[in-house]
Amino acid sequence: MKDACFNLALQALAGAPPNTLWIVDENLPVHTLMELPGSDVIVAMTNRVDTANHLKSIGVSVLLGDFNFDEQAQFQRIVYRISKEKLLAHHCINQSLEHLRKSSELILIGNKQDGIKSITKNIADVFGLKNNTQKVGSSYKATFSKPDNIESKLPTNDYGRLRQITHQGETFYSKPGVFGWDKVDRGSQLLVTTLPKVKQYMKTVNSVLDLGCGWGYLMLATRDWEIAVRCATDNNMAAIDAASRNFAEAGIAVDCRADDCASEIRDRFDLILCNPPFHKGFAVSDSMTKKFLSTAARLSRRSTRAIFVVNQFIPLDKLASEYFSECRELASEDGFIVYELRA
Repeated sequence: MKDACFNLALQALAGAPPNTLWIVDENLPVHTLMELPGSDVIVAMTNRVDTANHLKSIGVSVLLGDFNFDEQAQFQRIVYRISKEKLLAHHCINQSLEHLRKSSELILIGNKQDGIKSITKNIADVFGLKNNTQKVGSSYKATFSKPDNIESKLPTNDYGRLRQITHQGETFYSKPGVFGWDKVDRGSQLLVTTLPKVKQYMKTVNSVLDLGCGWGYLMLATRDWEIAVRCATDNNMAAIDAASRNFAEAGIAVDCRADDCASEIRDRFDLILCNPPFHKGFAVSDSMTKKFLSTAARLSRRSTRAIFVVNQFIPLDKLASEYFSECRELASEDGFIVYELRA
């Protein structure tokens, strides 16, 4: 069953005119689509590899990147279910209004808790447009035309720029759009405290994989280790940009790949580090944890240690039994648990 906002987005895409842009982020369960009528006139823009792969598989043209609009692009209709990250939402709206053709429309969709009512009010105030936000069932929909003046903008804090951040003694580059972009994640921090002990009893670590690397914190914790092969992967293009910058700044060579949960990686690793996501869009889902466990098992050999950290309400020990023969707890603190898994 599709959520209300997704249904509204599909309705807005039905009978779409040529040069229709669909802005797609993690909030939309596009993996449930078996087809998209009118896909020949729709271009989807996303920053997620799994979303891009699925849309391509059903015949939709895709622009994969960090929501970067081509300067010359002009669209007849743009459909956008607003993102959870407010600065990203502002960035996409600013770009959309700039890249609309005359007499074209931007259709915004969202729920009340997404802040859509305040966002549409700000659009009307900043761009001098009529605010026609309407409630449709449990969600909201607003349509805006191209403004006469696009010099004014919604605030984005320069969304596209990587910026240097210092948090809890760690200095790194990141940006809005990356999970936990402006902080050191507490779960990841707990995992890192277990690594000296893990390294000590492993004795030799020739290869390491950071699975779902974000801005690269877990891999950076190994910067002083003598490791021949380092690989980091993430589904999010903004995360790949940030991680690549951080690895370069740290002076470590890392094969940094944009990939859907390492689906294109075939190598096996001595050590796998992972703080798996447990949200799919707005929903908490065991399926995401299982997906990362399955990948870690596929990329493990008998001697591999896969170190996972999860929120305490995720039954990782039970979920892991399908993929690993051994699972032991290494640490628990502040609502997080670190496990070591072996094939």
